[in-house]
Amino acid sequence: MGLLTGDRVRTTQAHVLVEAVRDGVVVLKTKDMAAVVEVTGCDISRMSENQRIGLLAQYERVLAGWRWPYQIVVGRKQQNLDVFCQTLADRARLWEREGKRLYSDLVADLLGFMDEIIKGVNPQVHRYLVVLPYDPLSPADRARRRYVLPSDRYATGLEELARRCDVVVRGLTRLGLGARRLTDKELMAMLHRIYYPNVAGRQVPPMARLQSLIVRAYDQEKETAYDVA
Repeated sequence: MGLLTGDRVRTTQAHVLVEAVRDGVVVLKTKDMAAVVEVTGCDISRMSENQRIGLLAQYERVLAGWRWPYQIVVGRKQQNLDVFCQTLADRARLWEREGKRLYSDLVADLLGFMDEIIKGVNPQVHRYLVVLPYDPLSPADRARRRYVLPSDRYATGLEELARRCDVVVRGLTRLGLGARRLTDKELMAMLHRIYYPNVAGRQVPPMARLQSLIVRAYDQEKETAYDVA
């Protein structure tokens, strides 16, 4: 599958910036690395004026302590109602065993109604992400467009991103916000939603989708896997 550009046909993979997802980081084709921290939201509209002013002042101090580039992304993700629906289904079966058929039928009807709503509406919730990039290459390599990522520089990038994520998570946690670093699987799911916003993850597994887009899959057993021109 490809796109026609002049006399050349470019493959779909040529338009995907990501080259690999490994060790909790996203590696781009330019060898830039990035880690992602997910943060829970906070409704400041329900706070008093003094509480709101105090929280925003603390938030400003936390951001001022981040001595590196970062990007705050606000998006949406599909709301997972599987646990709630399973709880209702278990309750309906329990009532049926206890002979409470009326209650059981009411819950069964509710589950059917919710299933139709989920299929048609695709309920979503806000998602807040802090993207922490890191450039492991030297300015000279960038100037020469020499995109080679040796294993030692890759290891340095992993250590630096781990440190930055730790600082970000601890700072946001002190504000009362839940914050955690995304795993490989969660990063793949995030990229799946970016490249396939209209395809639900439960219909097409994110790993299956993105493995077909990311051309190079690195072997974790090879230390020099990132020595690529």
